[in-house]
Amino acid sequence: MRTESPVPSSVQKSIAFGRYGEAAAALARLAVDRPSPPILLALAAVDLQLGHLADAKQHVLKVVEAAPGHVEARALLARIRAALDERSAALDDFSAVVELSSPTAEDAAGTPVHLALHNLEQLDYLERLHGLSAGTLLPMSAAEREQMRRRFNQILDTAGTVTPRVKLDGAGGRALAEPPRMRRNEPPPARVLGLRNDGAAVAQTFRDGGGVACIDDLLSSAALAQLQRFCLESTVWRRSYRRGYLGAYPESGFVSPLLLQLAAELKAALPELLGEHHLTYWWSFVCQHQRPGTDIHADQSDISLNFWITPDQANLAPGSGGLEMWNVAAPTDWSFNDYNADSTRIRVHLSQLGARQTSFAYAENRGLLFHGMLFHQTASCRFAEGFENRRRNITMLFRRSRSR
Repeated sequence: MRTESPVPSSVQKSIAFGRYGEAAAALARLAVDRPSPPILLALAAVDLQLGHLADAKQHVLKVVEAAPGHVEARALLARIRAALDERSAALDDFSAVVELSSPTAEDAAGTPVHLALHNLEQLDYLERLHGLSAGTLLPMSAAEREQMRRRFNQILDTAGTVTPRVKLDGAGGRALAEPPRMRRNEPPPARVLGLRNDGAAVAQTFRDGGGVACIDDLLSSAALAQLQRFCLESTVWRRSYRRGYLGAYPESGFVSPLLLQLAAELKAALPELLGEHHLTYWWSFVCQHQRPGTDIHADQSDISLNFWITPDQANLAPGSGGLEMWNVAAPTDWSFNDYNADSTRIRVHLSQLGARQTSFAYAENRGLLFHGMLFHQTASCRFAEGFENRRRNITMLFRRSRSR
């Protein structure tokens, strides 16, 4: 297999603007003459968006079979297998991705302070939860931990819109920058969704509500408790955002049998909305130290599910802390960066259109199902101090089997 032949800029532009059918046709032609890994992976990725799942799997397998240690290919194969509901194989591939991934390179500017605070709290929590000797996971004394915690909180108290970084030395500093990889593994409960027979009503609400439906008691009590344990005990929070929240993605270990079963049960329970869709991606965010969550954006999906799992008693401002939604979708001629990262342009656009904003309050085990291209953002929130009280949400993206 050729190692050269990168994806042409014209095709990259088609992908950025969501013209997946156009991109797939161009990449398919290139794959005949120049079947390099970049071409095949790009073709597999757009086929995943289009719902051509068998073709996507065939393209990415060519790369994986030639280079089993190719992390990007293995991660894409795992996502495609999840979309195909090949759960066991998808989980195996994601586990391989974590094992193959290199540790995060040390940044000369230091570690984001909100990431360091989260890791300190989580490692301390895990030692206490599992009865481990102090220092097993975090080689710091109790006094050093408290000193660090106070220091990080003081920095965050006075931080502006961008959270600063801190220099961390020694073994303790390394653990806070790159904690040991741990993931709680449990077989999923027999049923992940809460008992319901209101699929038709939810679909009607979705249509009447302009592409938004609120679903309470989303998960069964057993599934909710298991997912809460998974998020508290798995050191999968590896991506920090400048505003002060953290992300966990399947490539860093945010994957479990429960999450994949949830996608399958959702499709079965909501056939009018999701029956012809496939899961393309998912993640979780945790807000830190009263910092804001996501800024205004739209998702790369046809339908998104966003749901919250932190207990209600942690929310110090009941009635808030959920999601702000606008009744306007991203224009079809905007690129992914335009509608996902350019908040200034988005706000100007919404103002010009006189867009209507609706607030959905936070509630434990509440989900919002919505057209992914509708603009939305995390509502202002105030949660209690302490690791277990941090605001945590999960997002799952679904695509129709056609181009946007």
